Amino acid sequence: MISRRALLATAGLLSAGALASRLARAAGPAAAPVHAFPLSIAVAEDEAGAPVRDEAWIDAQVAEAARLFEPAGVALRKVASRALPPRLARIETREDRDALAAAIEARRINVMVVASLRDVDDPRRFRMGVHWRRRATPERRCVILSASALPTVLAHELGHFFGLGHSGTDDNVMSYTRTGAPVSFDAAQIEKIRASARRYAASKALDPA
Repeated sequence: MISRRALLATAGLLSAGALASRLARAAGPAAAPVHAFPLSIAVAEDEAGAPVRDEAWIDAQVAEAARLFEPAGVALRKVASRALPPRLARIETREDRDALAAAIEARRINVMVVASLRDVDDPRRFRMGVHWRRRATPERRCVILSASALPTVLAHELGHFFGLGHSGTDDNVMSYTRTGAPVSFDAAQIEKIRASARRYAASKALDPA
């Protein structure tokens, strides 16, 4: 690598533009542009009218997702919070999941927080989160987050929103396995998130946050 001192020593032999270009190369690649995307949060209420999760819990999920997506040049910000009726608090079937589409806000990443989320492929189990597309109109999609979700579940489901599949690597955001080590995306996943973010920004599919 050419040192800054060597570059300055030859400054008299270089044009200003050429010197700036060489300095930029010596400093390394430019930082990735930041794409800021809005999260619209809808929280189901129970029969007594209380939200199934409070704002502090939601903010912790958003903060952890924002931290994990930051290396990919993606900023996530909560821009709205609203209530879902009690009939949508317990999501049991595909039809229940589809019913959430009525609450989707356009040009935002919609996150629906519910009391419980049954696995529609294995009804004996419950899930902590899912990235769901309404079957009749798959362009209408949302993240459904159960009140039982662990801190990285929102980030995992947003990974699907940005085009990632599951990973078999322990402690990868897109894996189901945790050992207690730090959780992160790998380099290839970060590049895929960046590419998806560029497409979302260019197409204006999402408002800037």
